[in-house]
Amino acid sequence: MSYLNQLKDRRVLITGASGFIGRHVVQLGQAAGVEIHTLSRQPLDTPGITSWTGNLTDDNRIAEIITQVRPDGILHLAAGGVAYGTGKPPDLLRVNTVGLAVLLEAVASVELQPSIVIAGSGFEYAPQNRPLKETDPIAPPSAYGVSKAASTLLAQLYATQLPITILRLFSIYGLGEQEPRLTPYIIAQAQRGQHVEITLGEQLRDYTYVKDVAQAFWRALTIPPDNQQLRVLNVASGQAITLRDFIQAIADELSRHHITADLRFGAKPYRPNELMNYTADISKLQNHLNWLPTTSLQQGLAEMVEEQL
Repeated sequence: MSYLNQLKDRRVLITGASGFIGRHVVQLGQAAGVEIHTLSRQPLDTPGITSWTGNLTDDNRIAEIITQVRPDGILHLAAGGVAYGTGKPPDLLRVNTVGLAVLLEAVASVELQPSIVIAGSGFEYAPQNRPLKETDPIAPPSAYGVSKAASTLLAQLYATQLPITILRLFSIYGLGEQEPRLTPYIIAQAQRGQHVEITLGEQLRDYTYVKDVAQAFWRALTIPPDNQQLRVLNVASGQAITLRDFIQAIADELSRHHITADLRFGAKPYRPNELMNYTADISKLQNHLNWLPTTSLQQGLAEMVEEQL
């Protein structure tokens, strides 16, 4: 892709490279000829990359890696507690906030100026009954959201020294998803001939295909902020859909492969503090990156179903 030409043979450090989104980010960078270095707790056996191991909360190890790699860019996707209800607040703050603090301090200490893009979350916002804007108040309804909001505040401190972008991600689906995430769960249940128990599905959501999200990271990296202020961008499709309609779209795609999904809407109650409107205003994303996600829901689901069958 032409926007990545400027990063050919440049060094980019990626954390969370083995995760659902991270794998797509790595693939996109490799295809563009970026010199990719990854940082994870366990070594990655991915041809063509340099894998570094270390714990993000280990100050000395992270400083050593940053000093040796001297990255031109950093994509920070490592996070704990992404799955609903996983992780206790102390653990989430250690991984998501302290880990980021260690990383940013290591970069600032060696006087580098790499463009830095950090995975944030739409769960940082106070719930609203409309699409969320970057200027909306921060009042997370979950421990995960608190840890990501704290990370954003921390990044704001370093943004006077480093060009930092926070991408607040909303609902993501696509190739490589695993159960118990919703889409692979529904596909797997249909394949097993078992019914799918779900809520009434009145919640409004905004689903973005994972390959588009990977593009957002690279595009933000190539167009860093230049005003010594933290830049925050929502990443979503801009297309609100009820959860019921999203699930029905999965079932419709399965039916094209002669597989029937037995959907039991209303079989499960809504979660405590269920967000009934978790959608995003993405006008700032378009203004800053001159880009919006392009994959339609039908195309994305078709690729995903094809992969899992």
